[in-house]
Amino acid sequence: MRTGHDGHSQLLAHGILAVILGIIITVWSAFFLQKKHGGLILILLAIALLLFGGGIFPPLIGIIAGVLGTRIHRPLTPGRSRLPGGLVRFLALLWPWSLALYVLWVSGQWVIGYFSNDWLLANGYLVIVMVLGTLLLTVVTTYARDLHEAAK
Repeated sequence: MRTGHDGHSQLLAHGILAVILGIIITVWSAFFLQKKHGGLILILLAIALLLFGGGIFPPLIGIIAGVLGTRIHRPLTPGRSRLPGGLVRFLALLWPWSLALYVLWVSGQWVIGYFSNDWLLANGYLVIVMVLGTLLLTVVTTYARDLHEAAK
C-alpha cells in the first residue's frame, strides 16, 4: 500500500515546473515577444503554465499578451478604426495612466491583503474586476495611442 508520498512529489514537481515556466514567460515577454512567432509561443507557454498549476490570472494575462504580441509589426490602419476620432484621442491620452493603474492595483492588492485580508476576501470579486478591467483598459488605450500616432 502506498503512503501518499508520490502525490506530494507530484505536487512539488508541478510547483517547480510552474515557477520555471513563470521565469521563462517573463524572459520571453521581455526579450522575444517581438520576434516572428513570439506571440504564439507566449500563448503556448501560458497554456502550459495553466496546466501545471500556475493559477488562473497569470496564464490569462499571458494569453492576452500573446494574442496582442501576434499583432506586433503589423500595420495599423487608422481609417478602418470603428472608434470615433475624439474617442481615440481621449483614450490615447489615458494610455500611460491606465498602465500605471494596472501596475498599482496588481502590486497594491498584496499590500491591502496583508493589512486587511478579511476585507479583501469579502470583496474578492473586486480583485477580478480590477485586474481584468485595468488590463483591458490598458489594452484599449494602448491600441488607441498607436492609432492616434499612426494618424499623425
